[in-house]
Amino acid sequence: MKKGYYIHFQGRESIGVSKKIDMQMEELGKFYDMQEVEVYTPPRTLGARVFGLFPTASITRDYEEAFGRLEQPDFLYIRRTVADRAYLNFWKKVKARYPHCKIIVELFTYPYDRDDFGKWNAWPFYLKELLYRPKLKRYVDRFVTYTEDEEIFGIPTIHSSNGIHVESIPQIAGEFEDGHINIIGVAFMQRHHGYERIIEGLHAYYGDSNGEDPAYRVELHLVGDGPEKQSYQELARRYRLEEYVHFYPTLSGEKLDELYNMSDIALVSFGMYKAKFYGKMGALKSRECLAKGMPLITGCAIDVLPEDYPYARVFANDESPVRTEEIVDFYKQVRRMADSKKELSDIIRKFAFEHVSMAAVMRPVVEYIEEGNGKGNTIV
Repeated sequence: MKKGYYIHFQGRESIGVSKKIDMQMEELGKFYDMQEVEVYTPPRTLGARVFGLFPTASITRDYEEAFGRLEQPDFLYIRRTVADRAYLNFWKKVKARYPHCKIIVELFTYPYDRDDFGKWNAWPFYLKELLYRPKLKRYVDRFVTYTEDEEIFGIPTIHSSNGIHVESIPQIAGEFEDGHINIIGVAFMQRHHGYERIIEGLHAYYGDSNGEDPAYRVELHLVGDGPEKQSYQELARRYRLEEYVHFYPTLSGEKLDELYNMSDIALVSFGMYKAKFYGKMGALKSRECLAKGMPLITGCAIDVLPEDYPYARVFANDESPVRTEEIVDFYKQVRRMADSKKELSDIIRKFAFEHVSMAAVMRPVVEYIEEGNGKGNTIV
């Protein structure tokens, strides 16, 4: 059995990253003898911190301890961190000792300059990155990217996407309810969620009914807290939509499952334009909706969904209200595709297993590991 090491730089300090490490380790562990190596940053004096800001100086990390834990590795899978001289030398040392070891670095975002180095106090690290990352092609065999780039910084890529543990997400239950549509959004509500567009659409939908009940009663259920929640609540009150827009605190377990089970459509994000993002997103929320087996609506295209995917509706990525009539039409369309809510959910969840499960998204990595030997970078 081949031996692999998952290397990260104190990734366990983030709950979200820690969960992803566990999922990736579990999937790779189905095929290989996997071990985790965490590269630590030891305590530093103020002088060492200041010196480490210089472009040619390195961030203090215990590379020696990490290197000492490697025993005849066939491959290394690494979560990217800032490139500096010591980072580069670590991969150089690995290739010198284990020339056939494949070094695979995951770029969990790309391009990442704006996200990682956009603040003024990140510029010293950006200078290091600009100085050393062009040299990574000497040692790194592949970048794993969620984009369609064939090559990044002179290094060939492996195309993947954000994945989740589909098996651990409960599938929705329940039945269709004639004349009634429940929409659910579960999030830590921030600007990019853009749920005000849904509320604006409901305001127009009920306002245009001239006092008569529309053919479909449409209700919105927003679950979670966050900085934007109050503005959504104020907007719903201003439009007198309390009967149709419901707010809940952060929920989990059975209480959250109950809300999902009564819901027909799930929300993703409708405010990506605020961050000037107009590409295809790989948000985990979209994966969770698919894993639950729910039709979804979004204000931004989703990377794993074909343009003609019938169980998702993509609205414009701008500030325009989302017309509730279009949501109703979408719901009527998906209802016609299955005899029951269970059958519809099964179809969507099957797609999740095939495209966003950890088995699916890590398959290209496994295929590369199984190809011959590493490219044998020249050690210089």
